[in-house]
Formats: sequence, structure tokens, C-alpha cells
Amino acid sequence: MRKRRKTPPYLLPAILVFAIIFSVSVYVAQKIESQAMVILAPMLQRVNEVPEISAPHFLVFDMKSGAVIASKEADVVVPIASLTKLFAAANVLSNYDLQATTTVTWSDLEGDGGAGKLAYGQTYSYRDLLFPLLIESSNDAAEVLARVTGDTLVDGMNEWASTTGATQTQFVDVSGYADGNVSTASDIKLLLTAAFATRHHIFDITTLPQYIGTYTGWRNNNPVAKEVGYRGGKNGYTIAANRTLAAVFDE
Repeated sequence: MRKRRKTPPYLLPAILVFAIIFSVSVYVAQKIESQAMVILAPMLQRVNEVPEISAPHFLVFDMKSGAVIASKEADVVVPIASLTKLFAAANVLSNYDLQATTTVTWSDLEGDGGAGKLAYGQTYSYRDLLFPLLIESSNDAAEVLARVTGDTLVDGMNEWASTTGATQTQFVDVSGYADGNVSTASDIKLLLTAAFATRHHIFDITTLPQYIGTYTGWRNNNPVAKEVGYRGGKNGYTIAANRTLAAVFDE
């Protein structure tokens, strides 16, 4: 039987339940005091104990079988904050030329937050922009992608969500900053399962501790990224959403 993983000290001030260790060769994580969250255990087989989880909305499931291990208020529609970026990246990966380039404009930098350290006049490929978008949750990178794709990216995100059966999900921007980006824990389960199966590269990016680009480097700011078994995911925060997390863990 494995010992229970201790909650990392950096999560304690936020009153976040971070990791769930399931006995008998199962582990895995969950989340936090947030409005919406999902944790995936790709090969979860048996659960002897489900610890108390403080998140008002959560869902823990076995990705291999789709079986729900534990949940609470999983069908309530709530804002999801920067979880949106994960699904934006999934659609950029599938539907756009990753080698296409664009130059950062002043309007790209007018949004909230300076994460990503993008600067006026810098030129990036669409592929390059996925790294600050996912590793540092850059709203500026999201703005650049929104500008170069027009309405087609957000429209594509919504169309793709519908194909997964995530009928309670709506995207209104690329960053997740707007409160109109909403979903349920049950829908996030569907979206994560589909994205992990067909757009795995974006999850690989989110496991990187850092990435050095042409102009600067980016460090992973996901609080669970260093946890054993982490296979990728996305965290987020807005006032309306509170803290959110969607993550995949392996045995």
C-alpha cells in the first residue's frame, strides 16, 4: 500500500485540496477550492478510500473505462477560467497551420495580465504561441491567436465541444478571462478524454518545467506540474471561477 502523498506547502494558503492518494496501486489528484474541476486517473482500477474534497464542483474518473470514481455537483454550469486555453490549444493544433507566423501588435498586449512576456514587434509561429499559452497561461498569447484566427477559433472550439457531447459547455474567447466561458465537471470529463486521445501534444507541452523560445523562456506555473504521475492539464483563476484545475495523472 502506498503512503498518502502530502499536500505541497504552496497549496496550503489557498485552502486547496491537491492530491488524492488512493490505496492499492492507485493514486491521483484532484483539486482545490474552486468553481469547477476535474481530475483524471487514466488507469484507475480500484478505490478503497476517497478523501474529502473541498471543491464545490468536482469529478474524479478513470479515463480508460470512463467510470466516475467520485463527484460532487458535477452537472452545475460554472465559469472555467483558463481551462479554456487547453481546448483552444487543442483546436489550434488540429485546424491551423502551426508554421504560420504573426507579429505581436499593441492591441494584443492590451488585455489583462502580462504572463508570457510577449512584446510588441516579436514574431511567433502559431506553434510557438502554444508554449506561453499553456505553460504560463498567457492571455497575450491567447489574444494573438484570437486575432489571427478571427472568430473561427472560438467557433471551432464550440463545434468541437458539441461533437464530444459536452452540451453544457460554451466558449466566448480564447483566454478564458470572460465569465461566459462555462462548462460542468461532467463536460470537462468528455473534453479532456477527447483531447487526450486525439491531441496529445498539448498535454506534453503542459508537462514541461520550462521552455526556451526565440525571445524569452517560460516556466510552468501549474501547481501540480511537479507531482509524480502528472500527464498534463491546465489550471486557471478568475474572480468568478475561483481556482480551477483539470489534470491527468498516471499510475
